[in-house]
Amino acid sequence: MSQEKIHSSSNQAKKPKYRALLPSMIFFIIGGSLLTNEPAHAEDSQRLYRSAYYLGRGDTGLAIADDAEAIMYNPAGIAQGKGVYKRIILASPTVEFSDDARALAKELSADNSDVAGTLLKRVGKNEHIGAYNLTAIVLRRASLGFFNGETTDILVHKSPTAGGLEGVKAHAVTSNGVVFALAQDFFSQQLFIGGNVKYMHRGEAKVDVNITDADALKNMKSDELLGTGTGASTDLGIMWRLPGRMQTSFGATINNVGGTTFSPSSEIAAAPDPLKQVVNVGFAIQPGTKSSRFRILAEYWDATNALDANPLKKTHFGAEISVRDMVGFTGGLAQGWTSGGMYIDLYVLRLDGGMYIQEMSDRVGIRPDKRIFLRLTAGF
Repeated sequence: MSQEKIHSSSNQAKKPKYRALLPSMIFFIIGGSLLTNEPAHAEDSQRLYRSAYYLGRGDTGLAIADDAEAIMYNPAGIAQGKGVYKRIILASPTVEFSDDARALAKELSADNSDVAGTLLKRVGKNEHIGAYNLTAIVLRRASLGFFNGETTDILVHKSPTAGGLEGVKAHAVTSNGVVFALAQDFFSQQLFIGGNVKYMHRGEAKVDVNITDADALKNMKSDELLGTGTGASTDLGIMWRLPGRMQTSFGATINNVGGTTFSPSSEIAAAPDPLKQVVNVGFAIQPGTKSSRFRILAEYWDATNALDANPLKKTHFGAEISVRDMVGFTGGLAQGWTSGGMYIDLYVLRLDGGMYIQEMSDRVGIRPDKRIFLRLTAGF
């Protein structure tokens, strides 16, 4: 295959054979059974879990994270509240996809599909599909959860190394694991400190070919391109809540403390890319009444430039208005693009939905990827 670069496992061990790589990267995600992923953006590939609730308000929430959301966003938040028991999340399946991804998946999966022709119609446009789930027992100061995160990104672009031809980049990542979190409050619930430990199995595949070779990918098996491994990572978090009616809070997290590397699943397999240590900071203001609440949030991600040096891409703003914590509307601004969502919370069932835009270029305002998300949460 000419001008092809593959970062993956050359593992020849016996594994189940999957369908063609490009269609399967999408369809296994939709079905929740893919064993691969990474996006065309470094930030995406670092994310093990995304909250549909937070995505609608610019993916902000580390300064006020609570309940199951706190486990992955800021473990310090599980120390908030009174008593011992907080919540059990039986399942919280989430799907997110680019607005054109469903049509692309259908076209690529057809037996007589023209992969090159299908992709050429989408030059410069990233196609993304993701799926997440978190099942957890949340107690005050301690929690145990099981998480799953899977994403696939396909980008057709003008390749400077392909003699003027378009290039196709595909990146798929999956992370499945268990997470345990502990937290403690101090000074009459003004200061919260917590951390989590995650042990996970991670798979990753990358493909970079020119457009003329895209059809050949239909004859390749995903197990020929898959690098898998296991590893453990730790997140640390802190919250500081100021006294007063405005309920102002500050938060900070260190994700993947010291960086996370993965041990390959076999001696001849390639390990997935490591996860870098990332520092995020933010604050929130929550004025409200007995029946309604309004939140304003601001965050700055990757303060140490581990993934990105562009400050505009790392700035996030969010807002939320809720009525009796049952119905809420969210909005935000992240990476220069807007987001929005709403939720209905009936305690045992909760529905979140909305849209956000991910910037796929190194600069703001160049290559937006509009994504729709939906989550159904069951618990008590």
